[in-house]
Parts: sequence; C-alpha cells; structure tokens
Amino acid sequence: MKTKSIMQLLLFATFILFMGFKPDSPEFQQKKNSQLADKGIGPVKEVKIAGIDKRLVDKGNDIFNSKCSACHDIDDVNLAPALRGVTKILSPVFIMNYLMNTAEMQKKDPYVKNLIQQWKKVPMMKDQKLKENEARAVLEYLRSLDK
Repeated sequence: MKTKSIMQLLLFATFILFMGFKPDSPEFQQKKNSQLADKGIGPVKEVKIAGIDKRLVDKGNDIFNSKCSACHDIDDVNLAPALRGVTKILSPVFIMNYLMNTAEMQKKDPYVKNLIQQWKKVPMMKDQKLKENEARAVLEYLRSLDK
C-alpha cells in the first residue's frame, strides 16, 4: 500500500509540475529548482527552517485534521492532491503564502493557476483564514511527513 502511494505521488508530481519533462532530464531539474525558488504571493518573505519542531508538528496536525483533511489525504489522492512530498517540490515560503493568501494566489500565481486547470473538476481550496503561526504549524507538520 505504501509503495502504491509513493508511486501515485511521484506520478502526480511529475504530471502536474513537470509536464513533458523526463525526471532525469536537465529540464526536469531546472523546473524543480525553479519551483522550489518560487515564494508565491503573500506576506511571508522568509521562513527559517531548522530541525523538526515537535510542538509545531502537533499543532499543525490538529489544524490539518480540522481544516484540510476533508479534501486532502497524506498519501492518496482524495478530492485534492495527496500532500506527502509537497515540501520537497514547493518552497516553505510558497506553502505558507498559499495557506494564508489562497484566493489571490489562485488568481495570480502561475503554478497555482496551472494546478487549478489540472484539477478543474474539483472545487478549489477555500481561504482557511490561517494566521502566520498556524500556517507555519501546518508547514512543520508537512515537513515532518517528508523526513
């Protein structure tokens, strides 16, 4: 089951992020590096990342379960993309900005607009009105899944 989920994530990430590029190609790596450098649109300009903060992980897990898990699963595609591995393909700043500035990023950010096109049969994420400390906690929870 876990192998199937990992394969689904890899296939999904390849399809969504790097359409048309082979995973071992220079174009794929360039696209991946470009996306990791993308900060999105919003109030967060920098996130200091260190070791995993267990306290934040627990808080982020609670927030995820109350606000995100209705549509997102960790390992399987549900109504929305599976989220394990997301911190390996999106920058921490991007993730936090999307969590805090969802509507504007859905209208203006090229990556998010492309994602919307790929998932056009699914209602887009509503603004969860997360404060910066809550978005940071969700980020830490997602980071803990990817270690």
